Amino acid sequence: MTAMSLVAVRASNAGLRAFPNITALFVGGTSGIGQSTLRQLACHADSPTAYIIGRNEARARPFLSELQQLSSKGRFHFIEADVSLLRNVDAACRPILQQEKQLNFLFMTPGGISLGGRKETIEGIDHLFALRYYSRMRFIQNLLPLLESSSGPSRVVSVYGGGFEYSIDTSDLDLKHNFSLLNAYRHSITMTTLSMEHLATTHPAVSFIHAYPGLVGTNIYTNSFPAPISSFYNYGMWPLMWPFSVNLRESGDRHLFHLSSARYPAKQGHLSQGVVLDTGDVATGTKGETGSGAYLLNWKGEVRPSTKVMAQYREQGIPELVWGHTEGLMDESVRR
Repeated sequence: MTAMSLVAVRASNAGLRAFPNITALFVGGTSGIGQSTLRQLACHADSPTAYIIGRNEARARPFLSELQQLSSKGRFHFIEADVSLLRNVDAACRPILQQEKQLNFLFMTPGGISLGGRKETIEGIDHLFALRYYSRMRFIQNLLPLLESSSGPSRVVSVYGGGFEYSIDTSDLDLKHNFSLLNAYRHSITMTTLSMEHLATTHPAVSFIHAYPGLVGTNIYTNSFPAPISSFYNYGMWPLMWPFSVNLRESGDRHLFHLSSARYPAKQGHLSQGVVLDTGDVATGTKGETGSGAYLLNWKGEVRPSTKVMAQYREQGIPELVWGHTEGLMDESVRR
C-alpha cells in the first residue's frame, strides 16, 4: 500500500466533519504527538468530546484553552493521572464509563526513555514497561464496551514500534527474571502487536493500529533525563537528526488520519468505518488479510509487513498466551 501524500491526508481529515459528536480519549495528550494529534482533531471534528489524560492539570490549562478556541462547540475534559499505575488507569476510566455511551477513538502515546535497570512500581511492574504496554492494554480492556457501542468509527491507536516485532521470552513475559532495556523494548512492541491481533479477532467491531511514528521532534528527552543529558541531545544530537525527522504538525495530521480513515477498518464493524478515500482502498492487516482489523503502520500510513517471528507465534498460539498473561497480571496488580 502506497504512502498518502500530506495533501491527501489533510483532505481526508477535513472529511471528519461528516461524523458529528466524535468522542475520543487521548492518553498522553498534553505534549508531543498526542498533543499535535488532538489539536488536529479539534480543528477538523464537528462538536468533538475529548478526554485528555496527563500528569499535571495546571500545566495543561493553556492547551485546553487553545483547544476550546479551535473548536468552540467541542468539549474537552482533563483527567489528571499517573498512568504507570494500573489502579490509576481504572480510576481515570470511571468517569468516561459513567458519562459516555460510546467511544470512537482511543489514542495512546505514554512512555519515556531510560538508561537504568528495572524500576518497579508499587504494583510490581517495571515503570516504563507499564507505560509502554500494560497501562495501554488496561485502557483498552476497560473501554472495549464503549468502543464496541460506537455508531461510527471505532479505533484504537497505540504509537510505539509497530513493524519492529522481535522474538520474546514467552516464559518471562513481564521480565521479572530477565530484564534489560533491550528486552523491555522488544517485549513492549511484540506484545502490543500480539495482543492487538487477538483483540481484533475477539472484538471484531473495533480496529486496532500499532503505529511507528518515525523520528519526531518531541520533548521526550527533556522529560526523561536531567538537564546535562537532555541538553546534549537537544543541542548536540538533534540538529544532526533534524533533516531526517517528521515535523510535529505533520505527525499530528498523519496520526489523525490513522484514527479517522476508513482505510483501516474493523474486521466486522459498522458500515461507517471512517472517512472513505476516493480510491476506496483498504489496508492489509497483520495476518496478510485485507481489512482484518489489526494493522502495523509506519509514519506515512503505509502497512509494515509482519515479521517471520509473528507467523511462528500465531502457529504456536502465542497471541492468546500473551493476552491471557496480560489480563491476569493486570488484575493481580490492581489487587496488590
